[in-house]
Amino acid sequence: MRPGRRVHRRPLPGLLLATAIGAAVPSEAFALEVTRSRVVAAPPAAVWSLVGGFCDIARWHPQVTRCTLSSESGAPVRALVAAGGLGTLIETETARDEAAMSYSYRLVSGPLPVKDYAATLSVAPIGGGAGKGATITWTAHFEAEGMTEAEAVADIAGVYEAGLAGIAREAAP
Repeated sequence: MRPGRRVHRRPLPGLLLATAIGAAVPSEAFALEVTRSRVVAAPPAAVWSLVGGFCDIARWHPQVTRCTLSSESGAPVRALVAAGGLGTLIETETARDEAAMSYSYRLVSGPLPVKDYAATLSVAPIGGGAGKGATITWTAHFEAEGMTEAEAVADIAGVYEAGLAGIAREAAP
């Protein structure tokens, strides 16, 4: 498998807890994981300024035509209008670390073929310094819904690859 591409199954946290307390749990209870990374020749701070705002995705993702930011119980919520009339995704930010240049979020609703979807987008310096470039990493854990696991993984991987290409295009000098 190429560097920056990782797909595997991992036990759900609930499965680990249930196993620890001796509950009977079906062996199929696994989450899917997709991770995609891309190196760009731009300073990490510049890349983070492009992607770090929760609604900035509309600036760099070709499959997002509009993002509207709101708040629910103090947490940022974004409504993403997908290109091609595919619908609107509602996502809630669950964690943010400005110093580490990362944020995490979960899907509340939308046209993705998944459930229990949680993801993290992060930017890290490469080459030991802030000026040598950045690695953008996007990781998600989820269950397939409405299609096979392989199809759901391919769908999420495609979304991530298109987004990372958009970041690289926007961050190019």
